[in-house]
Amino acid sequence: METKIIILYIIILIVGIIVGYGFSVAVPPVTKTVTTTVPGPTQTTTSVSTTTATTTYTKTVKEEYNIKLAYNPSVGLYLVDKNGMTLYFFAKDYDGQSHCSGACVDKWPIFYVENINPSPGLNKSDFGVITRPDGKKQITYKGWPLYYFFMDKKPGDINGDGKKGVWFVAKPDYTVMIAVKEDLGAYLVTPDGMTLYFFAKDNFSKSNCYGQCAVKWPPYGDDKLVIPSTLNITDFNFIVRDDGKIQLVYKGHPLYLWINDHKRGDTTGHGVKNVWFVASITGQLPTG
Repeated sequence: METKIIILYIIILIVGIIVGYGFSVAVPPVTKTVTTTVPGPTQTTTSVSTTTATTTYTKTVKEEYNIKLAYNPSVGLYLVDKNGMTLYFFAKDYDGQSHCSGACVDKWPIFYVENINPSPGLNKSDFGVITRPDGKKQITYKGWPLYYFFMDKKPGDINGDGKKGVWFVAKPDYTVMIAVKEDLGAYLVTPDGMTLYFFAKDNFSKSNCYGQCAVKWPPYGDDKLVIPSTLNITDFNFIVRDDGKIQLVYKGHPLYLWINDHKRGDTTGHGVKNVWFVASITGQLPTG
């Protein structure tokens, strides 16, 4: 009888292992009872053997980025949404607020997601959210509100780039951008919207601003040149200043920042001492 019980236990154990293989299941404990008779009082000894088979499953979740980088040979790197649709800057948003409303928004719908999740190559800290005059929220990149263009029908379309000289694909690596202010027209700004200036006392492609002048009017330079599509790359060059710094030049004018401009959209340096002027995309200085 004891032998039969042991054989039955072995069978149950083997079946339990087979059933448990490859599944997330637990085999219930198997209990074997063995009765041993010894002289004197009868003693019953019970032993319990427990076998548990488990399998752990790991689920791989693909992270979804809701803003990414794309590449086009004609424009380089630019921003797209999760579906690959192109995003744009508007030059009239010089102050970081949206100046596109009404019929403008019909052609240039705003871009907004609840929680921005940028792909590698983009910094989350460069993104922000504004509340538009119409009460809607809009995502910004380096202070520029982001838009779609209604004539872009599929991923890779960039039909809005350069439209009316004020709409440009949203690039992550512009060296300069164009801002448009009603009283100043179109002028150059840094990628984060700080105004750039010309100095009337400079010579062609040569700076005459040093010492305290350069403290108040820091020369602007970069190690690359990425520009809006409506500008001509041959209008730009770099010079090595007498103090060893690299400075960007546009149409013969070295470019500067102004220490008293504290936020994007400020143009407080325009007209200072009648020799400092915003860097007009015409390359011309005011006359008179």
